[in-house]
Amino acid sequence: MIHPISRRAVHGVSLIEVMVAVLVFSIGLLGIAMLQMRGAQFTKESGSRTAAIILARSLAESMRANPAGAIPTSGDSAYLYDGKAAYTQADCDSATLDTPAAVAKRDLACWQLALAKNLPAPTAGHSVASVTQDATLGTLIIKVSWAGVADDENSDSTQSYSFSYLQ
Repeated sequence: MIHPISRRAVHGVSLIEVMVAVLVFSIGLLGIAMLQMRGAQFTKESGSRTAAIILARSLAESMRANPAGAIPTSGDSAYLYDGKAAYTQADCDSATLDTPAAVAKRDLACWQLALAKNLPAPTAGHSVASVTQDATLGTLIIKVSWAGVADDENSDSTQSYSFSYLQ
């Protein structure tokens, strides 16, 4: 014989089920919000990486247009840059382009201003950009750095991209 369940015994069960459902739904919404936030961070990181690649390669194209300044037959390249020299808009707008070194100075000035405009500055202790020479390979190495997404507050968020220019 089946015993009928009284209304009083069933009365509180639906309230507990609703509370559990709200809890599970809330956890799901928090997960979706976290996923959306991380996606936005990685989209910003991707944009910075793309800008760094484009700017590094644009300097390489400027070097290709000025081969006497990039890899001269004697002396150092006019494109060597340690990241410390600060250029101004006047350097970028310079019309005095009578030597390969003057063209290189103008190219570096415009490049540095474009880097400052398009990339977030890296953390302290890192230069935004540098151009060094590898004498063994005969190449110029263009390195661009920017502030990326850190996994936690104790890690360094600086990202970098290097491009070797060989003429």
